[in-house]
Amino acid sequence: MAASAPTLVHAEKLSKTAPAYVPATQVNSFLDGRVEVNFLAMQNYQAIQAKEGAFRPVDEEQSSGFGRIRANLMLKFHITEYITADIDIAEEPNDFGNNGDRDFAFHNDYSGIEFDLFGLTEYARENANLTLRVGTIGGAPFQFKGFQDGADNQGNALIGNGITDYATAENGAQLRYTETFDDGVIRSYNVTGHITTSSFGEAFQEDRGFNYLLQGSLEFAGGFKAGMSFLQANQGDQLRFENGVASLDGLTTTNYRFGDGENYNFSASASSERDTHVGIMPGLEQTTIQLNLAYQPTPETSLIFMIGKSSDDYTFADTAGNAVAGITYFGVDGVADPAGTTFDSNSVIKGDSSVEYWTVEAQHYFIPRKFYVAARYAEAENTSDLIAQTDNTVERLQVAAGYWFNDRTLLKFEYVDQDEGINSGGQIGKGFDGFTSEISVKF
Repeated sequence: MAASAPTLVHAEKLSKTAPAYVPATQVNSFLDGRVEVNFLAMQNYQAIQAKEGAFRPVDEEQSSGFGRIRANLMLKFHITEYITADIDIAEEPNDFGNNGDRDFAFHNDYSGIEFDLFGLTEYARENANLTLRVGTIGGAPFQFKGFQDGADNQGNALIGNGITDYATAENGAQLRYTETFDDGVIRSYNVTGHITTSSFGEAFQEDRGFNYLLQGSLEFAGGFKAGMSFLQANQGDQLRFENGVASLDGLTTTNYRFGDGENYNFSASASSERDTHVGIMPGLEQTTIQLNLAYQPTPETSLIFMIGKSSDDYTFADTAGNAVAGITYFGVDGVADPAGTTFDSNSVIKGDSSVEYWTVEAQHYFIPRKFYVAARYAEAENTSDLIAQTDNTVERLQVAAGYWFNDRTLLKFEYVDQDEGINSGGQIGKGFDGFTSEISVKF
């Protein structure tokens, strides 16, 4: 979210001597500062191929080309001095699918109401803030790094999200406390907790549980940050077993199980698929714990390291009850068979599924505020109890460059290479590689 700014910006637009745009350091503010508006648009071009041995052979011979444009209209309303409301209206095909790409449709992607509790109770403090948010709650176990959501991509140095970026938004409530200090070793700390239902819409069916997230972070003098996240989903009571196998038909699973929609696209998949992420866990009784570290020695250089584990009490299976390494597998009539057709599992059995992962990311500006290079390496190992512990790793390398034409227009160019072992839970089959690019604007 953009920071607060003077409320006379809209009036300046009518002046013959003022520029026709608002600098990125200010907010597009209207109605005496009561409304803030941001518009984002992004167009991408990719030349990516799946590697030989993919689950869907058509992905091995893809044409290069342009993707669907992404667009977001973000509005923020200052209801009172201590109450705000926001809505993000998005045309985002990789999140919603939009009827197999045949239709363009704008959706309520993210919205909510926020209450400044200290202000409302007349205990306002200059160095502390306690905020209650109700509505759409965004959450992820990672911290300190950019995340890509449709056209909202300029905070992400690379293209797309990581293979284990378990991020999404669900409906619920969040309480966040932040305190800052003018001096000392610790300069700020933050504690956040939320409770959500496992749905982007509404879900009230029998035995549907809740999802919980607890997160904390510390910022130290000298540019070092540390944080920890814990996420727990409780959706397993919905399962009904027959002969040891349960169907996921009609069940609500946590949206955190794969992560958000991606910007690497494959011709054999719907645009709303999350099939470049690791697809190991059904997302029923999912637990995720992750440590996040960041260091920014100068304004031009940043380093991020993340390590974590995510697990579930259930494992994907074929229709005969045989455990499979991930949601996508080869089979014949729904039964696992390496020489068969591709199936996406809709069945689970009891048995622990888990993934252990780590990621390192770096960014450096060779020309301050103008040109940077960035890299990310991620590795995820399928450590599920019922899966062979051989050839069970997904690895992804991303190398990118970014150029700011001005403070609102960013061009990114990236090479990506992903390798997937047969027991890794990777959803492409053997992996993919190629080049991709994005140009984006932010009003």
